[in-house]
Amino acid sequence: MSRLPRVPLFATLLYLACAGGAAAQVPPPPDTVPTLEAVTVSGVQPGPGLWRATKGGHVLLILGTLSPIPGNITWKTDDVDDAVAHAGALILPPHTEVKPNVGFFGKLALLPSLIGVRNSPDGKTLDETVPPDVYARWQAVKARYIGDERKVERYRPIFAAIELYKQAVKKSGLRKSGYITDAVVAMAKKHNVPQVPVDYTLLIDDPRAVVKEFKKSTLDDLACFTQSVDNIEPQLAAMRDRANAWATGDIAALKDERRAKQISTCLDAVTEGGLAQRIGLTDVPAQVRARWLAAVDAQTAANAQTVAIVPLDDLIGAKGYLSALEARGFKVESPDDDDSPGNTAGGTP
Repeated sequence: MSRLPRVPLFATLLYLACAGGAAAQVPPPPDTVPTLEAVTVSGVQPGPGLWRATKGGHVLLILGTLSPIPGNITWKTDDVDDAVAHAGALILPPHTEVKPNVGFFGKLALLPSLIGVRNSPDGKTLDETVPPDVYARWQAVKARYIGDERKVERYRPIFAAIELYKQAVKKSGLRKSGYITDAVVAMAKKHNVPQVPVDYTLLIDDPRAVVKEFKKSTLDDLACFTQSVDNIEPQLAAMRDRANAWATGDIAALKDERRAKQISTCLDAVTEGGLAQRIGLTDVPAQVRARWLAAVDAQTAANAQTVAIVPLDDLIGAKGYLSALEARGFKVESPDDDDSPGNTAGGTP
């Protein structure tokens, strides 16, 4: 590994959906935890619809992607393929990473300092970091989804929560949605449609010093960890329901306010510290959004029709990309728009 953790590592927090952070009862022992209902959607499904944003006679069609999604579905691509075939450009999903501002040998020198970057300061274990009642609940869900793994016990709470999420998703029949983007890119290649990347790289000066400071710093991540532990079961159920809604094109069922609360809690734990502010991590979402909007402005001005792929977490909500488009004068219509105020856009479906 020759770079600092990518922003998507922190963006993984976006998928720690929960039941809103309310206090939960201590779950029963591992052998009595109820088995999660399997994902029900399989086979060929209609897939998601496309948001439509228009301005000055130019059309932007947006495919919102969801991750994770059912692992055993095949979504119908006819509508998306037709949209891409008639597009002048395909705007790719925003991509962000954090990289050390050093050369090849500087990256090699950085490698030793990255060892243990997820671990708690001063070698503390979770049972020394979180309250006893929270740790007891952690032990129950850890036994169910992670097992006897000891390494995770030395993680900072927020990284332990990420590991819990990752392992739980593996057992729930869900998978990442990267193959959806790959399918759309293949369509663009088939129809000779230019692909427009939206990339942002945050370069870190003196990365070894940054890593050293991060290892010594504390994160206010107890609330994130507690919510994640207490809500892993309803969290997985919500993931399943949203995944099924995405696969069947049920836009209205994609709304999840509790998920947004969990996102806010966990991201605040990462970005509100002084280190994150000094290296510019807190500015990344705004920088990425500005680049995406700039790409939209350029491509919609140059083409009668443009297609874009955007993760749903970025797309919907009061601060989502759809709201930003409306603020720039676009008329935005949701895939299931029936001309009622509640279905025309600004944010949540």
